[in-house]
Parts: sequence; C-alpha cells; structure tokens
Amino acid sequence: MRKDEYSAHLDALNRIHYKATNQILALMDGFYSNIEEGLFELAHITGEDEQRRRCFDLMRELRFRKSGLLKNFNRTLDRYRVMWFSGESSNVSSRQSGNVPNDLRSLIDEMAQKSYSHFSGLLTIIAERVSDATSSPIHASALPISPMNVSKAFVISCRSLRMDTASIEIIQNLFGRFVLDSLGSVYGETNRCLEECGYHSLSETEQVSGA
Repeated sequence: MRKDEYSAHLDALNRIHYKATNQILALMDGFYSNIEEGLFELAHITGEDEQRRRCFDLMRELRFRKSGLLKNFNRTLDRYRVMWFSGESSNVSSRQSGNVPNDLRSLIDEMAQKSYSHFSGLLTIIAERVSDATSSPIHASALPISPMNVSKAFVISCRSLRMDTASIEIIQNLFGRFVLDSLGSVYGETNRCLEECGYHSLSETEQVSGA
C-alpha cells in the first residue's frame, strides 16, 4: 500500500473511530441514567444485607466518580484506535490486558459473548470492510469497538478507580443491558460509514470480481 493510500485509509478509519466512540459514550449516559434505579432494584431483590449495603454504596460511589469513570473509559477506547490496522492490534490488546486481573478476564469474556450473539453478522461485515481498507485480515473480535474491547475498556476504567471485583460484577449486568445490548446502532452506523468510503464486504468483492 502506497504512503498516500495508507494516509487516506488512516484518516477515514480515525474519523469512523471518533464517531463510533462518541456514540458509545452516549450509551454510557443511558447506563448512568438507569444505574441508581437498577442498583436500588437489585438491593431489594437480594436477600443478603451485605449485598444490599454494597449496592447502596455503589450508588454513591458511581455518582461521585462519574466524571473519572467516563474520562478513563473514553481514554481507553481512544488508545484502541490503532487496532483498526490489525498489524498493531495484538500489541495493544496485550498491553491493555495487562491491566486486567485474571479473575476479571472471564467476566469480560462473558459480557462480550452475550453481545456477540446479537451482532456477530454485522461485526463480520464490518471486519471484512476494514480488511478491504487495510489489505490485512482482521477478526471481528479484534475491532476496537468490538464487544470484547468495549467490555475491556469498561473494566479497565472501573479498576483505574480502584473498584473491586465484587463491585464490577454487580454493575456489569447493567452495563450489558444499557451499553453492550445497544451497540447495534453503533455497528449499523459504522458499517454505513465504511460502505460510503468505498470499502467492500467479502460478498461485495466477490460480486465485483464475478461481474
């Protein structure tokens, strides 16, 4: 790939990344709008006094630390932008995984898997278009806005605020409901932007080749 072509693709993918991450941050507003109600409901459902206290403590902590959590979440997603070019994705993923304790990696996998079950088809098409843009194959899970990386960014942000594993486990269902389950609109818009930039899915490439 020529230098000018690489630069053009880089600019396009950076714009797409910026737009997608802003949409994900907007979903975080929904998460925060419902977090207190969700934790209040959970506190009354659980039969354990200690769990109730933890839920109420989390309400106060998340309200107090909202700015820090969102800032760290946005910063982590921004660091992932180099993953659009798959040659760098493994290095970034490895560095970021180093911030995630082993006991949370399985939680991240669980969070992401539920979202993948809804959006796997669309994510595959996005990955194919990105591969067309970069001339380098990339798996859907390696996309910087994949459910895996969005989940990882959230957990890393929680850990940066010294939130313990038990607290993250409590709020991960709410994050899944209001952010991960709503990523379809983000992926739909990302796919549309990639298509408008002229990047083809595998089926489209085959159609052009066969014409």
